[in-house]
Amino acid sequence: MDDRPARPWLLALVLLLITGGVAVALLTSQSSGTDAANVGDSGRGDPPEATPTGDGKRCRATRSNPGGTNNYIPDAPAAESLGDGFVITGRVRAANGCKPLEDIRVQVWLATETGGEQDNRASVRTDGDGRYRIETDPTVPQFGEPNIHVGYDDGDYREVFIRRVVDLDDKRAVVDLTLRR
Repeated sequence: MDDRPARPWLLALVLLLITGGVAVALLTSQSSGTDAANVGDSGRGDPPEATPTGDGKRCRATRSNPGGTNNYIPDAPAAESLGDGFVITGRVRAANGCKPLEDIRVQVWLATETGGEQDNRASVRTDGDGRYRIETDPTVPQFGEPNIHVGYDDGDYREVFIRRVVDLDDKRAVVDLTLRR
């Protein structure tokens, strides 16, 4: 009895189609897979200043992205620090008028060297210029890449949950939010 496939060209064609499909998927996919922009930097110099996108009267509101609500827990306790070695900072503005928003509660959570996203979370409030800041332990990969989550869910504005990626050697991430009613 002959153990060779009856149609070796058919097997070769199937393997070629599968390989081609995988190659196309890899070449056309986003590196983070969830539309999460890379917002990290080395921490040298001043953090980049966000430029509001809009006409001066209205700024484009931040949209939630897939994966933004992963492990979100409402009303995370306030904290000034979650460790040291990595800083998350940003500015919160109103979509109507592009004005900085003071005393807005922003929740930050991420996986670090000391624990998972459930353990490393805090709420921080914006200052008079709409800025927030929290220091954490360095990020670690979660599902293949180091990432951070920033969310707003207090009811005065529409909720926003975003996930952003960073590189392992980054020292900070800048995550700005523009909120709309």
